[in-house]
Amino acid sequence: MGDIEDHIDVYERKEEIKNLKRERVNRDSDIFKVRDEVFDQSTRLTLFKLMNNGYIESLNGEIATGKEANVFYGKDGDGKEIAVKIYRIATSNFNKMYSYLVGDPRFYYTKKDKRSTVFAWAKREFKNLKIASEVINVPKPILTRNNVLIMEFLGKNMKAYPTLKDNKSKDPEKDFNLIIENVDKLYKAGLIHADLSEYNILMGKKMYFIDFAQGTIKDSIMAQDFLKRDIENIGRYFSNYIEVPEVNETLKRILNE
Repeated sequence: MGDIEDHIDVYERKEEIKNLKRERVNRDSDIFKVRDEVFDQSTRLTLFKLMNNGYIESLNGEIATGKEANVFYGKDGDGKEIAVKIYRIATSNFNKMYSYLVGDPRFYYTKKDKRSTVFAWAKREFKNLKIASEVINVPKPILTRNNVLIMEFLGKNMKAYPTLKDNKSKDPEKDFNLIIENVDKLYKAGLIHADLSEYNILMGKKMYFIDFAQGTIKDSIMAQDFLKRDIENIGRYFSNYIEVPEVNETLKRILNE
């Protein structure tokens, strides 16, 4: 009988831990006071499973809000700091997302419904971050499940590093050249950011590119248009501080190298 009782005790302890983690997901979503479209039932279930598997131990507050997602500071089961990006399903502009996906050979066959599109969007950012992390500084991707992306936390004291927009460059010429160099490295690795601006560059101990969901491989028919747009956005920002090269000059240099 002892063995059976031991098994029952182990089972009950496991169930108790699961219930505590489920309660934590529900409690944290109340603490954050975030709208239901972020922590819908499906997302809560995904977070619960990630907690149960040790990928997330705690979520401790919102650190960024974007057009499609909210980013939270957290820690994993080993106490390591992480950023947890949750793509909103209820309020996503999935038609715009879908137009990007079908232009990407990797996601051409994505089903045209909101849930499938948002899940593919999260997976796309994960794949793009993996490519980018090989050549430039980006948050290292850890895992993606449904509409949740876990990645390296970039910041200190539970706050993300400031963006270039919020923390103006101390050496504009040096930073402009570094950004174009990173754009060039990405292109050689087969990727275009496709949404690059002063809002998607973090200024910490190093410079980091973030927000890669719109990232497009250079086999896309829109690749050069997106590359040119990235260069235009960066040039527009830095033209307030320095004289920047003509867009077509920079574009030609990247395409011909």
